[in-house]
Amino acid sequence: MRMSAPEPTRRTVLGAAGAGALWLAAGAPTAAASPPAAAEAVVGPGEHPGLRYWYPVPRDPGVVRTDVCVYGGTSAGVTAAVRAAQAGRSVALVVFGRHLGGLSSAGLGATDTGRIESIGGLSREFYRRLGAHYGRPESFTFEPHVAEQTFDAWVEEEGVDVYRDHRLEDVRLTGDRIHSLRTENGKVFVAKAFIDASYEGDLMAAAGVSYTVGREANATYGETLNGVQFRSGHQFQRQIDPYVVPGDPASGLVPGVVADPPGSTGEGDDRIQAFNFRVCLTRAADRRPFPQPPNYDAQRYELLLRYLQAGVWDAMRLNTPMPNGKTDMNNNGAVSTDNIGRNYAWPDAGHATREAIFQDHVTYQQGLLWFLANDPRVPEAIRAEVNGWGLTNDEFAGTGGWSHELYIREARRMVADYVITEHDCRWTVAAPDPIALASYTMDSHNCARVVVGGFARNEGDVQVPPAGPYGISYRAIVPARGECTNLLVACAISASHIAFGSARMEPVFMATGHAAAVAADLALSAGVAVQDVHYPTLRQRLRAEQMVLTWPPNAGVLAFDAPGELRPGAAGDVTVTFVNEEVATVTGVRLVLAAPAGWTVTPSTPVDAEAVEPGEEFEATWRVTAPAPAEPVTQSALEATVTYSGGVSHSAAHVVAVAEPVQAPLQTAASTRAHFGQRGARLAILGNGADLWTGIDQYGAIFHDGAAGPATTATVTVVSQEATDPNARAGLVFRNDLRAAGTSTGYVALVVKPENGLLLLWDADGSGTVESVLRAVLTPSPYPVHLRLTREGQRFHGSYSLDGTTWQAIGSIDLPTAAATQDVGVLSCAHVQDRLGLAVFENLTLT
Repeated sequence: MRMSAPEPTRRTVLGAAGAGALWLAAGAPTAAASPPAAAEAVVGPGEHPGLRYWYPVPRDPGVVRTDVCVYGGTSAGVTAAVRAAQAGRSVALVVFGRHLGGLSSAGLGATDTGRIESIGGLSREFYRRLGAHYGRPESFTFEPHVAEQTFDAWVEEEGVDVYRDHRLEDVRLTGDRIHSLRTENGKVFVAKAFIDASYEGDLMAAAGVSYTVGREANATYGETLNGVQFRSGHQFQRQIDPYVVPGDPASGLVPGVVADPPGSTGEGDDRIQAFNFRVCLTRAADRRPFPQPPNYDAQRYELLLRYLQAGVWDAMRLNTPMPNGKTDMNNNGAVSTDNIGRNYAWPDAGHATREAIFQDHVTYQQGLLWFLANDPRVPEAIRAEVNGWGLTNDEFAGTGGWSHELYIREARRMVADYVITEHDCRWTVAAPDPIALASYTMDSHNCARVVVGGFARNEGDVQVPPAGPYGISYRAIVPARGECTNLLVACAISASHIAFGSARMEPVFMATGHAAAVAADLALSAGVAVQDVHYPTLRQRLRAEQMVLTWPPNAGVLAFDAPGELRPGAAGDVTVTFVNEEVATVTGVRLVLAAPAGWTVTPSTPVDAEAVEPGEEFEATWRVTAPAPAEPVTQSALEATVTYSGGVSHSAAHVVAVAEPVQAPLQTAASTRAHFGQRGARLAILGNGADLWTGIDQYGAIFHDGAAGPATTATVTVVSQEATDPNARAGLVFRNDLRAAGTSTGYVALVVKPENGLLLLWDADGSGTVESVLRAVLTPSPYPVHLRLTREGQRFHGSYSLDGTTWQAIGSIDLPTAAATQDVGVLSCAHVQDRLGLAVFENLTLT
């Protein structure tokens, strides 16, 4: 029996009036952030609104019917609309403001690429189009107006209908589908499929899709970099008094510092990373001087003034060159262009509240540059340097040379059936259904500025590289099953706060926009929900369109489902899946798995298939057993090969560690990818890791838990260390908690490098990472080398020996943060991310 369609329902989620008062009540400066008055004049199509987020526009009622409606004029919105049009679909691109391209055309001209080889499809095509403008193959640095012209030309070329100044007001739902969206000016957009390409996830929220705002606790997804984080990046390098009257807490706090409790490391909250404007600067003679904004208040920069007077000048040091003498200036240092803590209401706010927040950011950032250029209390040399810069004359003409768009680094994030987490970034898990790759650093700007120990301290900055490019799951761009069935989400994707910090880059958004459009086309063609799009077909289509879905690029014809580590003599299952990426059926398919000498490999399923259709899969499984390795842990490669259709073949490799288990009482900890082994007194760590220095704390460690007291000596012999990088490190470590990388204090390490000898490293400032060093330069570095690290109360002594008898002192240091008992053991950091290095130790002793 045919059921009648559900009655449409309407959800109103955003509005222009009334909400600003909520943000003002939370402490925004009234004069700088008043919401627009209800009687404010309408801004017509031929008039420029000036430097505004929201402004009243004329009524423009009517109905637009298309196959696909894309909401959001971001770079993701443009690629989604272009790709949908290329598929022959009718498309409406509904844009909140007047400009296309989002941040890619609003000043972010120094692209955060990560690994360029991981960028493909229409995302890579955009950078090639920019390159053509500049007479080179591709360009990842570019001027804002060139980017906007490129986006404008692209949608015109593909015949996309663009509706500018159309702001979402509400949506109509029919059951679990979006029927239509209505914009503030009265236009109604009816479509079969919708793509939310807004940075905020406004359409997603209007459709009732599950989402989150803020930072999860580390415990939520078993992460280490989420929640509250006190680290050394963009941190105060001096102790700066935060009180209006220095030394007097009763006088109150200077602007920019809040009295909120700092929170505990890893604790979740509703804070989001700070916003700013990416400012396009120049030294050209015709540059515009920095404007003094309305409602300028020099008191907002009192903390910066104290920082300058303490001898630190770094606020404009992240100023990346772009073509034709221009730059892309971003936040840098403890007090800079990020308006920390002033954006918490943005994700769920209405248009008026967002306009108030927008204007507060304009006032803050323009005021900061005016202050540095003009305030007589700023040292003369700094004023002269700042006045050597200015705004460009040929960018952002309608807004006085200032970017028209605020950098919304993070707002809502969908919660779908797959949530991208730190584990994806670190390669400890991998999505089986990737539609794009991300590869940028797990990057969160500061979320708060609080008082710790009587001094100002920033909180929330994290900058940790991933293990390499990793997959964005298809399930991370579609709502969870049971939720909206004709919506895809290109920007507000399903990811934890810290993983989103890596995935939120413009090249990735363009790739997810591309993939969303292809998936929408497939869903419409098959008459299925977006959650039911046949992934093998989607993958085949994306690969044919030069999207990069696997790392290394295009390695997805063969995929491994195999352990990352095996115990000697213990069998494990290895499954290899062949995906037919050809356009025709292939026949005579055979899968073969090869292993190193001494391994046993026994198939447990058939390894031959008569035929595999295009986009379909064939898999085989083997039982494999590894012999005892040469060292307590080593890595070996399994190689899979597929042959079909008269001799066509493809091969792929999977690296597996073979490790003898570490025995109690020894324990292990890792803040990066690592494998551990023990054979009697011989220990081995096989791992990677970016560094052990100033904000980066990636290592694998084998240690005794809480075994070091106030009088303890630890010794070990570093037998060997792979020279993965001249600055790789292996040696002894004392720390209050070795499981709390990046945060635990009481941290001192004595390590040897493949070049230039030994280092005694310690955390002098209590930041939770090492930033101080004493050296013993030996060229070449000796192996084996004996290391000794002695604790006497809170004083530590480091020394080394080449023969185990005669010891040479490296130095002694004081570490007031050392706890009464500490973890002690060995650690290794390979100083690389794309491969593993082996460090071997012997005779770890404690006395």
